[in-house]
Amino acid sequence: MTMDEVANNGRRWQAPVPCPASGVLLGNPVVPAAEQRLEDIEAAALLRAFGRGNAALVASQTALDEAGVLVVERYHTARAALDEVDRLVARERVAEARSAEHAVTRSHVGDGAESRRRRALPRWVVWGVLALAAFFDVAFVGNVVQRIFGAGPSDLVYWIAYLPGIGMALCLLAAGHSLAEHLFRHRIRVTRSRRRGPLNPWLLLRRVFWHWRPEEQTREEDDLPWARLAGPVILAVLTVGVLAAGAYVRSTQAAAFGALASFQLVFVGLLMLLSVSAIAVKVLSHNPYADRTEEVAKDVDDLDKLSRALTDAARSELVAHRKAWNNLRSAITSAEGEAVGIVEEECARILDDRGRRGVEGPLRLPLTVLRWPEEGTEPTAEQVLPALRLDILQNARDVATEHDPQSLQKAFDTLEAALRQQFRPAVAAIARG
Repeated sequence: MTMDEVANNGRRWQAPVPCPASGVLLGNPVVPAAEQRLEDIEAAALLRAFGRGNAALVASQTALDEAGVLVVERYHTARAALDEVDRLVARERVAEARSAEHAVTRSHVGDGAESRRRRALPRWVVWGVLALAAFFDVAFVGNVVQRIFGAGPSDLVYWIAYLPGIGMALCLLAAGHSLAEHLFRHRIRVTRSRRRGPLNPWLLLRRVFWHWRPEEQTREEDDLPWARLAGPVILAVLTVGVLAAGAYVRSTQAAAFGALASFQLVFVGLLMLLSVSAIAVKVLSHNPYADRTEEVAKDVDDLDKLSRALTDAARSELVAHRKAWNNLRSAITSAEGEAVGIVEEECARILDDRGRRGVEGPLRLPLTVLRWPEEGTEPTAEQVLPALRLDILQNARDVATEHDPQSLQKAFDTLEAALRQQFRPAVAAIARG
């Protein structure tokens, strides 16, 4: 009995032998293991790098859209500010104002030492004296009327009595203005006349009461209108006369000052002095040449302030737009650089790995993909390389190109130069001519 038989309790025992090679494992075919190729590993790494780069480009779209909207808004705001400057330039208000200022200056070149543009008294003095005189007349006339009617503070007539005083104050203002206007015209014509005829008391009385204008008179087109003193003089005399009558009535009521009865006329003159002074001050201060000079100077100053405000506002909007545009360009460059950087970093890693392995040769990625067939054609296969979808940034690039701040800057420089040109006296004089 052999060893095999003993081990098998009388049955023959056989040692195991390897199974024959099978092409089926648990019902699935077995694929023989193949060695991985370096080109496939590198290709897969590059494909993942391009995928991450394109994902970064897509992720940057939100920030780029927000930056683009801000650029468009700033562009239109800056355009509106430029339109304001353009309207000011187109209306030529500055040229007209400078032309008027030049004309005023030119018309007074021959004034000599006594310039017609020089005002005798400042405006605030005139209006201050007129206000005091009006206040005095209202109080004085109201007091006289109250005494005449014997009214007290509890009576309605007491307060109505101030109305005649208000009317007298208005008459005083009108008399002073009209008399000042016509006296100035007469004074200018007399002082600027190059010839004067004889004058004696008889001729004076004759001209006052009968022969007012002994000879025909002429005036230039730009001279002041003719002086008509009759009406203003009558109005002033009546106004002052009524005030004098009221002053006389008030002086006769001052029984306590009987010792001063002989000085009633002096008292009347003192009461009228402020009103007469108001008329005199108005006559002395009236000067339409000075008024015109101040008017054109104020127009030029106002337009200068307006032009400065508009140009400063436009310049600020241009700066804001350029800042937004720079931010958009930076965002585009940053998004593109980030995507390219991802691919370049992977390429650098592959080259480093090749250096360690001692592998030589160019880094290529030949992949064959199926292109989507056009209508009526069959699918075709051609060799292409994976690429970054930089066309995703095209919309942002278009926004940056269409809203380039350089065009706005050129338009602003042109408008600013045209506006500055209108402020030049020579150009303004030519425009008026």
